[in-house]
Amino acid sequence: MRQLPSINRIYFNRSRHILPTSSLHYINLSSHRQSSNISDQKKHGITSQSSLPPILSSGSSDDKSIINSNSPHDDTSTSNSEILNRLYELSQPERKLILASAGTLAVTSSITLILPWTCGYVLDTAILEATATSDDQFSPFTIALGLFGLTGTAGLGVYARSLMLNIAGNRIVSRIRRRLFSSILTQESAFFDQTKTGDLISRLANDSYFIKSAMTTEAVGGLRGIVMSIGSTSLLFYTSPKLAMVSLLSIPPVFLMARVVGRKLKKKQKDVQSLHAEATDAAEETFGGIKTVQLFNNQELEYNKYANAVIKAHDKEIDVGRLKAAFDGVVHVAANGSVLLVMGYGGNLVLAGELSAGDLSSFLMYSLLMAGNISSLSGTYTEIQKSMAAAGRVFNIIDRIPKISSPLNEKDTTNNPFEHVESISIKFDNVGFSYPTRANVPVIGPNFSLDIKAGENIALVGGSGSGKSTIGLLLSRLYNLDYGQILLNGQDISELDPSIVREQIGVVSQEPLLFYGSITDNIRYGRPNATDEEVEEAARKAHVTNFSDTLPEGLETQVGSRGTQLSGGQKQRVAIARVMLKDPPLVILDEATSALDARSEYHINQALKTMTAGRTVISIAHRLSTVKEADKIAVLKSGKIVEQGRFDELIEKKDGSFRRLVEQQLTG
Repeated sequence: MRQLPSINRIYFNRSRHILPTSSLHYINLSSHRQSSNISDQKKHGITSQSSLPPILSSGSSDDKSIINSNSPHDDTSTSNSEILNRLYELSQPERKLILASAGTLAVTSSITLILPWTCGYVLDTAILEATATSDDQFSPFTIALGLFGLTGTAGLGVYARSLMLNIAGNRIVSRIRRRLFSSILTQESAFFDQTKTGDLISRLANDSYFIKSAMTTEAVGGLRGIVMSIGSTSLLFYTSPKLAMVSLLSIPPVFLMARVVGRKLKKKQKDVQSLHAEATDAAEETFGGIKTVQLFNNQELEYNKYANAVIKAHDKEIDVGRLKAAFDGVVHVAANGSVLLVMGYGGNLVLAGELSAGDLSSFLMYSLLMAGNISSLSGTYTEIQKSMAAAGRVFNIIDRIPKISSPLNEKDTTNNPFEHVESISIKFDNVGFSYPTRANVPVIGPNFSLDIKAGENIALVGGSGSGKSTIGLLLSRLYNLDYGQILLNGQDISELDPSIVREQIGVVSQEPLLFYGSITDNIRYGRPNATDEEVEEAARKAHVTNFSDTLPEGLETQVGSRGTQLSGGQKQRVAIARVMLKDPPLVILDEATSALDARSEYHINQALKTMTAGRTVISIAHRLSTVKEADKIAVLKSGKIVEQGRFDELIEKKDGSFRRLVEQQLTG
C-alpha cells in the first residue's frame, strides 16, 4: 500500500488503546435488623437463635444470612446512597456474575469504539488511493468483512452480559421478595391492623418489579452507557481536543438538570406507587368479599372504587411521564445540537487543512456515540430514580422492628417451661389494653383481673364488644398489654418466647379461616409433621369424616380459597380437627360450635370433652349448652368482670347480668 503523506500519517498513526471499563464500586452497609426489643430481651435474659422457615432453608449460606440479616435501627433512610448500599448487600452472592458481565464491556465497547476510527481510516485511504496511482489494491470490502467478524464477537459479548445480568438481577429480586415477605410475616398483629393488605401486595409485586428492572435492563444499559460515554469522549479528545471542547459544552447543564429532575421523579414515583397500592387494595377487598358484592348487587359500586383508584394512579404516572419526556427531549436536543456544532466547526477545520475528512468523519461518529449514550443514560437515570422510590418502600418494611418477636427469625427453644404440661394456670393481673388503632378506647380494663386454675373450664360471656375475644388474642401474645401482667403457670407472658406460648394454645374461632388446599392440608396445619393416620383420627373425632366421606375425593377434597367450597359448619369441624391434632394444654373456643346444627353440636361437644379433659379451656360462648358445661363463668361488660361463679349460682341472681343475658337469649 502506498505510503501516506506526512500530514495524514500524523492523523492515522493511532496507537491501540485498552479502553477503560467501569468498575463496580459500592460501600458495604452491614445491617442487622432486630426482631424484638433488645433492651427487653437483655432485661429478661432471653437468648435467641436464628431459625429459617422451610421455604428459605434450601438456599445457600450466603442467601440465608442475607435474608435473616437485621437492621439496627427503626428509622428508615430513603437516600439513594443508602438504598444502593442495601441493594449491594443483597447482591453479594451474585458478585461474580455481575463482575463477569461488567468484564464483557472491555471487549464489546472496544470493538464498537474501533469502528469510527476504522471508517475514518478507510475514507482517508480511499481518497488518497483515488488521487494517486499505485499498484497496491486497497479493498474497503476486506476491511469491512474483518470488522464484521469482530462485530460478531461483540454480539456474543452482549449476549453473555445481558444473560448474566438478567440471571443476577432475578436472583437479587427473588432474594428481596423473600426477605420482604419474611419481614412482613414477623410483624405483630397491630401492624396488619394499620396496614392495608393491598399495599403489602403492591410492595411485594409492583415495587419489587421496579427493582428488578433497575438491576437487569437498566443495569445493562447503564453500564454500557457509562463505558461508551467515557470511551467516546476520550477518543474525541484524542482525535481533536479543540473540537472535543466544543462538543462537550452541553453536558454540564444536562447533568445539573438531571440532578434536579431526578429528585422530583423519585418523590412523584413514591406517590404513584402508593396510589397503585390503593388500587390493589380495592381489588383485593372486592375479590375477598365477592359473594357479598354479588348479594347486594354492588358490582358497579366496586368497579367505580377500583376505576377511580386506577385513574388517580395513572394520572399521577402520566405526570411522571410528562416530566421524564421533557427531560428526555432536552437531552436529545442538547446531544444532537452538540453534533451539529461539531459538523459546522469541524467542516471549517477541514477547509483550513487542520483536520482530514476521515478524522472529521470519525469525530462525528464518536460524537453520535457519545450523544446517543448520554441520551440513553438520561433515560436510565430517570428509571433508576423510579426504582429507588420503589426500593425505599420495600426497605421501609424490611427495616421495621416488630414490637413482638417472631419465630421466623427469633426462637428460643432452650427455655420452654411447658414441656410435658397437660394444663396451664392463667392469671390476669391488673391488665389494661386498647387496640393500637384506637388507643384512646379501652377494651380491657382498667385493672382487669382474672384467675383461671390449671385444668379449669371457664366460660366468658357478655355482649358484643365486651372484650371476650380480645382476652384470647392477648393470651396468644398477638398484642402487647398497655399495662399489667398475664401469668402462665406463674411466668410473665412478656418474658416468654411468643412462639413457645402459641405452641401451648389451640384456638377455634367463630369464623375459622381455611387455606387453599385439601381438607387434609388444613387439618395438618395444626401439626405439620403429623402422620396421615393422626390426621385421619383427628378428622374422625371432629366429625369431619361425616361429610368428607360423601365427597368423591374424601379428605383430599379441595376447600377453595378461604374454604369457600365448604359450609360454615364444615369449616368449623375442620378447624376443630386442626386443634385436636395440635393437642395443646390450653384451648380457646371462640363460639366454636356456632355454625353447627343441634345434632352436630352434640357430637362435637362430646369430642371436645374428650380432647379437653384435664386441660385448661376458655369458652367464649352464648349458647346455654356450652355455658352449662363450664366450671366457672365470668360475665364481662365494657372490658370488666361484673360477675363470676357457677351457672347455678349466677342464674339465681334475679338482678344479675348473667341472668339477663340468659333471659334475652331465651326470649329473643
